[in-house]
Amino acid sequence: MINAKLRKLIIPESTKIVKERVASRTHKSIKEVARQDELIAPLSWAQRLRRVFNIDISLCPLCGGTMRVIADITDPDLIQKILEQLEPQPPPIKPAPTIQS
Repeated sequence: MINAKLRKLIIPESTKIVKERVASRTHKSIKEVARQDELIAPLSWAQRLRRVFNIDISLCPLCGGTMRVIADITDPDLIQKILEQLEPQPPPIKPAPTIQS
């Protein structure tokens, strides 16, 4: 049951507790906070990729410009069809190190 001790650090808190925290930080009533939608939003999957894997999909790898997500494909059949259209790319080959005598 060692994991049970860490559960409260991982599982999101209830909305009421979050509202109370925001209200105390901003010196507003809980009703005002609820009306103004000042709740802390959950992370998007793009934010999670950046946080966990240090991958920022909002930046172009070529020019560094801003990119945006235009589609989220989750249908397995469609994913398979798209992947079948791609030609497999072998990994880059590095030259073997030379041995000096």
